[in-house]
Amino acid sequence: MVHPGRQAARSPRHHRRHHQRLILHRQPAQPIAAGRWTDEAQRMIAQFRATHDLWAGDPAFRDLLARLREGCPEFIGWWEAHDVSGVAAGRKSLIHPKKGRLKLEYASFQANDDPALKLVIYTTV
Repeated sequence: MVHPGRQAARSPRHHRRHHQRLILHRQPAQPIAAGRWTDEAQRMIAQFRATHDLWAGDPAFRDLLARLREGCPEFIGWWEAHDVSGVAAGRKSLIHPKKGRLKLEYASFQANDDPALKLVIYTTV
């Protein structure tokens, strides 16, 4: 996850759309989440919660939280559950529009000197 206030390769507007549409809006995300939208959305929120304290007072983070609350009715309950999860490794199953079902393993790494920097590597299974 890129900190909302950081400069990124793509525009901040793109990243806002990406988080909202692909993770927390059921209709656009359902086809790629391989029928596991709820599980994936809750996992992403728990990971987001793990980094929240680093920038809780940042206006960009507050703005993102407000948009997520407005755009996803389920988000409010999941956020208030206060589930926290780090990202280490796991498996995902996604449905690509042209390649069909993709089964992936991933490993995540976080920079020791900057918790905002994360690298996630995906490999097909």
